[in-house]
Amino acid sequence: MKTLNSLRQHLLDKRLSLNKDLSLRERLEDGLIKYLEKIDVATLAIYWPINSEFDPRPIALDWVRKSNQKKLLLPAVKIGQPLLFGEWHDGDKLIKGPQGIPEPIINDQNKSITPEIILLPCLGWARHNDQLWRIGYGGGYYDRTLAMLKSANHSVKAVGIAYQDLKVEDGAWRPQKHDQALDQLICA
Repeated sequence: MKTLNSLRQHLLDKRLSLNKDLSLRERLEDGLIKYLEKIDVATLAIYWPINSEFDPRPIALDWVRKSNQKKLLLPAVKIGQPLLFGEWHDGDKLIKGPQGIPEPIINDQNKSITPEIILLPCLGWARHNDQLWRIGYGGGYYDRTLAMLKSANHSVKAVGIAYQDLKVEDGAWRPQKHDQALDQLICA
């Protein structure tokens, strides 16, 4: 079994290569479009892509434009704490978060909103004990957030976005106690 850091580096290198494949990106786009056509929620949290992550923003922006009842959210990071989510419109002023990723300004005028669905970028993914698991960068932000929301009885759904070839086979990785399972995976 590779160390977690070497596994993450391997997955990052592989995703960088896969992300250059236009047909794979188009298949992920199609999968996300079909998923968003089926859901009936008012709040959807996406992410600002970094490090060759699939970019859900154009498709999510199209989804939110179809109804003035829908809100698109981006995460805001406070080191070591669960994520907060703020509403985002294309062209909104964003600030650089602690990791240098653009995030919404959350304050008294722009309060944090609890999403119904969170789209999560996957560095890799695995199936373990009949559940889907996301492998991320190791900061635990999404895991802390999902655990906190579920413990507060919010029925949030975690939906990963990944390339099929980033699946980690049984035995190469296993979830840790703090890891939170995905409800669904959009894959290409």
